[in-house]
Amino acid sequence: MVKAVLNYKVRIERMENKRWVKRIFEWNLSESLWEKICWVHARKLKIQKTVCVRIGRTMDAWLLRGHGGKGMKWDCNKWKREIEKLTKEYGLNKWKYNMNGKPTLIWYACKNVPRFEMFYDGSFGSQLLFAVRYKALSVNRRTWRWNEGNTKLCLQCNRGGEETVEYLVLECSIYEHERESLMDVVHEHCGENKWNAGCVKEDSGMRNPVGLDEECNMTIVDAMEDFLVQAWKSDSDVE
Repeated sequence: MVKAVLNYKVRIERMENKRWVKRIFEWNLSESLWEKICWVHARKLKIQKTVCVRIGRTMDAWLLRGHGGKGMKWDCNKWKREIEKLTKEYGLNKWKYNMNGKPTLIWYACKNVPRFEMFYDGSFGSQLLFAVRYKALSVNRRTWRWNEGNTKLCLQCNRGGEETVEYLVLECSIYEHERESLMDVVHEHCGENKWNAGCVKEDSGMRNPVGLDEECNMTIVDAMEDFLVQAWKSDSDVE
């Protein structure tokens, strides 16, 4: 929407005065809602405003000007590329800003840019993986306020640890068998030394097997999905 509006604004600015679109645009400037919308979008992208002065009168019109006043002589194609770049920068900054202070998006916020990813296919495993990626899995650390025991501790292994996503995947003894299969794949495709180095990070190395690392391996992601399915099945059997 922002790109379409501003690109059309640039086209109108560069039209010949005899064109009807240009005439109507200049005639209705003072009451034009569309013109105000253009200015709102331009400010979002930090595009500057230049008042257009005609002989005998000063118009309320304005011309899009790039940073440092470089855009006055740009053609439509040059402006199109500039608007495309500024729109992406604005969207990326807004995306990062909106994730600040949201604990479920801590891992996701570490990504450099959002990208198209095919992790969710409607299967039960992909639902669990999706929940893990957003730290929304129903573990006691997240559901203690309304679970039966009102506790954050893991009730599966009774080792006294808080049942977080990291604890479930990396430490809970009840899932030891499932974890061995996962670690075999991780060590084969990632390397034991690299995995161990990642485990000391703040995310305990979890961003890699859930596909949030820039160098994620889809074989490892698939193994993580299998682990979650088996763990959830084991959890149901225990109950």
